[in-house]
Parts: sequence; structure tokens; C-alpha cells
Amino acid sequence: MVSNQDKAWWCKHGEELERVFLDRRFDRVKIKRNPDKDGDPFTYDMVMQGPCDLKTITTPWRKSMEFWGIDPRNAVSINRKDLRRYAKLYPEIMIVFDVRYPEHRTVRYAGLWMMQRLLREGKLHLHEYLARMGSADGNAKESYVFDVTLLPELHEVGDDETK
Repeated sequence: MVSNQDKAWWCKHGEELERVFLDRRFDRVKIKRNPDKDGDPFTYDMVMQGPCDLKTITTPWRKSMEFWGIDPRNAVSINRKDLRRYAKLYPEIMIVFDVRYPEHRTVRYAGLWMMQRLLREGKLHLHEYLARMGSADGNAKESYVFDVTLLPELHEVGDDETK
């Protein structure tokens, strides 16, 4: 198992997940790779009728019910520093959450304004990564954990449905 602290591995793995994700099709939206990623690997990942970033989540928050009252099948997170960066650089960005848990899969999306509303409403719960405190490797020190079912769902369509 790869350590959650191995940022280089997770960045490379994330690029592969982006390629796989872009092969999928969804109703009502077209999602394409951001061509600017060729020159800037830190820019947003995709274009979905505007800037779009992908968050692929494969590890459930086992204690989310205990800590925040969120069913582990629906608990996801987003780095606090990512939301701040989006607000500064890409205020119109859409964020796609591709949840791939063994017992539950869903694809949800949110505009930055939706995430900010959830924060104001107290529905984003701050989690600090104790193992990352004091580290200078670039890993996020904090994430917001929330119930992904608060977001609209993207429904994947099969090849026969797009013809």
C-alpha cells in the first residue's frame, strides 16, 4: 500500500486517473482535458463547459459517522488549500468528485460557489492531518470532509445512448 504522504506517487497516479476518467461519458455535459496542462501540470485538470478539476476518491472515511455524522459511503474530502487556490485563480471552476469506493460509486460535481455555501452552512468539516504537520513536502495539512450526496450527480451514459 502506498503511503498517503508520498505526494509524487499520488500526483502521477492522479494523472493516470484523469486519463481514465476522460474516457467516460456523462449525460448533459462534455468533459475534455485542459490543453493548458501540457505546459502547467498544476493548472486545473479538465474543461466542463468551463474550467473543471477532478477529485478521484477511493478511500472511505471509516470514522466519518463517529466524527461528523456522515455515512462512510458518502464521506469525501477536498483539501482546504485547493479551495483557497481555486478562489484566487479559478473562481468559475467546477469540481468533479469521482467516488470509487468498493461498496459505492457516484460522480458528483460542484461549482466553487456551492462549496463556499456548504462551508458557510457548516456542512464542511475541517480535518487536520497530524502526520503532515511540520512537513514541507507540499501535502495539504487540512481537508474539509463532507457528505457528497449534498452535490448534484452526473449520470454516466453507455455508448449506445450517445448515438
